[in-house]
Amino acid sequence: MRKKIIISAVLIVIIAIVAIWFFLFRDDAPPPPDAQSAAAVAAAAQSTTTIPTTTSENSTTTTQAPTTTEEAISIEGSWAVDTTIGSFDDFSSSYVGFRIEEELAQGIGKTTAVGRTPVVSGTLVFSDTALLSAEITADLSQITTDRNWRDDNVYDALDVDNHPNAVFSLIGPLELENPESEGTEQSISALGQLTIKGVTQEISVELIAQRIGQIITVTGQFPMVFSDFGVEVPTAPIVVSVEDNGLIEVQLFLTPSPE
Repeated sequence: MRKKIIISAVLIVIIAIVAIWFFLFRDDAPPPPDAQSAAAVAAAAQSTTTIPTTTSENSTTTTQAPTTTEEAISIEGSWAVDTTIGSFDDFSSSYVGFRIEEELAQGIGKTTAVGRTPVVSGTLVFSDTALLSAEITADLSQITTDRNWRDDNVYDALDVDNHPNAVFSLIGPLELENPESEGTEQSISALGQLTIKGVTQEISVELIAQRIGQIITVTGQFPMVFSDFGVEVPTAPIVVSVEDNGLIEVQLFLTPSPE
């Protein structure tokens, strides 16, 4: 009888661990930003235009006509982050976020923590051959993670009450190859200043930009050491360790700024 009780207790513990893993720590983090996926979103956002057609004196109908490449405009000038393109529900919109690896206790394995904010603003200024300036601001107080219980810990670690915004500013102009080329991916390797939690550090970023009609997409990941910014990565009782280094993720949709 005692042996059966012990076996039953062990089974219950195993089931509990599996249940915790399945509902809380299963690694179902969203995929990283992807240039091709962003291009598809940009194309879909401008694939049709609505044209009013009068059918009688008292009624009007609308038809859908494809947007043509003749509507594409020059890259030269100011382009602003457009948060109306795509949806944050499926991460097809503009966002800035992070990706960190966690090691779980009891030999459960590893999982990936991902947090993103859709509240992003900023402007990039281009000449016909170069990116002249760029400044992007992300509201960290609006980050949501792939596990709701992580959110408050992330806010505390980033001290969003006192430092809600992260800001990236490009250092110096950056020459581009074929910036006017429609649909061509442009690799961007640049230096900038990143400010998080009131601490500013110089960092290198690797991103991909491309123009799709009247939209410029910017996507990519670049590494970050969180302790460099005074950020202590949050953890949980079942998490053995969290890497101090991680990836900053960026997906931006830009449209021409109003004159």
